[in-house]
Amino acid sequence: MSTPSSGGSVMYRLFSRHVAANADRPAVRDDRTDLTYGELSRRVDVLAAALRERCPEPGARVGLYLDRTADVVLAVLAVCAAGHTYVPLDPAYPDERLRFMAADSRLSLVVCDKEPPAAAVAGELLRLDAVDWSRGGPPVEAADTDPDGVAYVIYTSGSTGRPKGVEIRRSGVAAMVDAMSRRFEFTGEDVWTLFHSYSFDFSVWEMWGALATGGTLVVVPAETMLSPRDSAELLARERVTVLNVVPSVFRYLTAAAGRSPRPPTTVRRIIFGGEAVDVEDIRAWRRTVSATCEFINTYGITETTVFVSTKDLTREVPPTGPDGGDSAAELGTPLSGWRIQVLDEEGRPVGPGGTGEIWVAGDGVALGYTGRPDLTAERFRTRENEDGVETRWYRSGDLARRTGDHTFRYAGRADSQVKINGFRIEPGEIESVLRRLPAVDDLAVVPVRSRIGGIVLTAFYVAHADPPADELASRAAELLPRHMVPGRFVRLDALPHTPSGKTDRRVLAERS
Repeated sequence: MSTPSSGGSVMYRLFSRHVAANADRPAVRDDRTDLTYGELSRRVDVLAAALRERCPEPGARVGLYLDRTADVVLAVLAVCAAGHTYVPLDPAYPDERLRFMAADSRLSLVVCDKEPPAAAVAGELLRLDAVDWSRGGPPVEAADTDPDGVAYVIYTSGSTGRPKGVEIRRSGVAAMVDAMSRRFEFTGEDVWTLFHSYSFDFSVWEMWGALATGGTLVVVPAETMLSPRDSAELLARERVTVLNVVPSVFRYLTAAAGRSPRPPTTVRRIIFGGEAVDVEDIRAWRRTVSATCEFINTYGITETTVFVSTKDLTREVPPTGPDGGDSAAELGTPLSGWRIQVLDEEGRPVGPGGTGEIWVAGDGVALGYTGRPDLTAERFRTRENEDGVETRWYRSGDLARRTGDHTFRYAGRADSQVKINGFRIEPGEIESVLRRLPAVDDLAVVPVRSRIGGIVLTAFYVAHADPPADELASRAAELLPRHMVPGRFVRLDALPHTPSGKTDRRVLAERS
């Protein structure tokens, strides 16, 4: 994809180029609102103008404290059109985490649909219910003209207990959407879902992928997303054709859809992201829902703008019988404009049978971490390519194994980081929070595979008092986002240790 020229919109044009031709076509809807492309564009103009009045200089950090409605999409588009940067502040997050993100990202303004807790978000607020939506005037000229301007800052888990704000360039988002849209056929007839929290970068593709191809985006309410049965019913009722989903959620969704009297047979393409795919779930969907649906697996990282590579599993995974080895674990083919290397500890490409760390270069590599020059320098490295050109790479911390046929298969994390429901989680961050609880003497959080094959975070703790497990779970829910709260709490007399004195997490995982 060519870099947008100076003076032209980088991201907003992905949406605005469809407005004139598709003004009366449905753009976004939730359970209360239904907006056409023309109506959404007019509302974006009003909100973008209000943002510029309050923040006249481009590049301001604008927090979004919004419930899961069409207003999320409206606000993201308006911040983009105004030339600013959005920072998701999911109301489901604990106050302490919201407060940290708001301060760390140096917010200039917060767009909200209700008053946020004063303890969590301070500063100037722009309430959507206070905006005069009847304002007229000419359409706003999009101000996102700097390709290296920051489109959004999304916070990921940090091993020290301090989340990291990843700064993603506008040109990276535009390049990712363009590359995915060229690789796979999407049309204006497609109906997509915004299935994930806007604090999770999968949502970036859901929003822009739909609107950049002239499709319709259905915002899934948070309570619906938590119910596989309700989700399956929504897919059928809205006649959804494109579904983006993390594999652990897909497992439960498949079971619910297969039992539904009205299965979602209109879904023609399912795109996986965030964690490993179980091919048996794909087979189950084919048997019980639709035999013609296409399945695409992706490998992606927040720091490289959602996706790095894709793998078509439609033909790789037969409806029954052997799945052809570890095809679902293959990294697949990098997107146009992205590059992958798998390097050993000496920085050399691994040979057949070898395992190394995945390094990523290309259009989607982030600018770095907000206010963390040390960490940015550690994870974002400049390397000389084979042709002698200096290129900026991101060290992912993910491992891959090179096979004899020169393909690469994902082989886990180089550190303790895990992915659950698509969220990248550092158990160390959870531990640092829960160890501060008064009754807890020691604690270790370990990912454990459940009886149905999913990953469950289990907190093993030592306590001098006798706090019941449900009390610890309740306190954890007050301090941590939902996706970081351990599913089980197990009390021990003492944590096991390795000969070197470290907590023996392998023993903990085996005893659970």
